[in-house]
Amino acid sequence: MMRRDVMRILGLWRGHAGWLAAGVAVAMVSALAGVALLVLAARVIAAAVAPDPAGAVAVAGAGLAALVWLRTTMLVRPVARYLERLVTHEATFRALAGMRVWFFTRLAERLPAGLGLRRAGDLLGRLVADVEALDGLYLRVIVPGAASLAVALTAALAVGVAQPGLAAILALPLTAALILPLLLAPAAARAGTRAAEAQGAL
Repeated sequence: MMRRDVMRILGLWRGHAGWLAAGVAVAMVSALAGVALLVLAARVIAAAVAPDPAGAVAVAGAGLAALVWLRTTMLVRPVARYLERLVTHEATFRALAGMRVWFFTRLAERLPAGLGLRRAGDLLGRLVADVEALDGLYLRVIVPGAASLAVALTAALAVGVAQPGLAAILALPLTAALILPLLLAPAAARAGTRAAEAQGAL
């Protein structure tokens, strides 16, 4: 049931697929830039404190290259982060605006005489709030999930080539972080249904 509802919402957002996909792509770039910043900073520190004189030249060369890339990444990361916020929120606003038009058009077709209730304002407020809450599907589920998946796959590929055992250790918590929300989603949906019914009764 929940999967069908999500797919229906994504179908309603089909007209804004370009903006939504752009937001996901920029979020992936931002997340990967953050990881690259950590890796390059670690390489620079490792080169600075290398205790082995025999390998000092090689380590220093690697540290210099890392320092050059570090400066570039330090510029890319805030720009990517800003673009992520800009594009993802623009995509969300466009998708929600389209959904509001669809929702109230369907509502007007079915209730041409109005809601017909004494406290129609309260009901209308609840309906609008429910539509507004859908921004969480994109901003808090799809975008972070895609960025996390990009980081997990990149880390597994980068580390797995040299050290498969370490890649497996890294992949375990990252995989759990991606799978656990999916396992907990049905229970959360049931709790949300009960909360909605309780609010309606109140």
